Amino acid sequence: MSFSQQLLARVHISPYALARSPGHVAERFETVSDALTATLALLRPLPEGLTERWLTASRGHVIIDARRHGFTAGESRFRGRALQDAAWVRLVLLVDDPVSYLTPVGALIARISGWGRPNACADHRWRDFERGVQSGFAAGYGRSEAARADVNAYLAEGVAWYLADPRGLNITDPRLYKLLRATVFSEAFYWM
Repeated sequence: MSFSQQLLARVHISPYALARSPGHVAERFETVSDALTATLALLRPLPEGLTERWLTASRGHVIIDARRHGFTAGESRFRGRALQDAAWVRLVLLVDDPVSYLTPVGALIARISGWGRPNACADHRWRDFERGVQSGFAAGYGRSEAARADVNAYLAEGVAWYLADPRGLNITDPRLYKLLRATVFSEAFYWM
């Protein structure tokens, strides 16, 4: 089963997301399926170990919508279903600002990885990762005001930036780029 097929169970799109988005979005995507395919393509750099962790958990969904945007820990309602830990992404941002578009997904990936849960991963690699994120945040890095004001937003934005524009992240925040490449986006990080 391909990566895209595996994630289809976790990535959803509102049937009206395209119709309710600004006109320039429809110029880019003819159908909601095209927008879904573009989103799945942005998630392709996720390592197999992280994807497997995500798919074996009962939580963690990405919902493409025309209006809602942000990460919701806990329950969200979507098309008559209760979904746990949902990253709502606003479709217009996929065209206008892919990093902002993926920032709620970055928060979801951070949560799946264990960020924000005490003793989630007590080994030295995880402690080094936490210290590295805290250090970059303390140095004032971050693309947005929110990322410069909150370490969780800094990490979520960094993960999103790594997915959407790794080269841009490496130029602007090389410390976070290298840290993410060696941890969250490293296959070895999940099998050690």
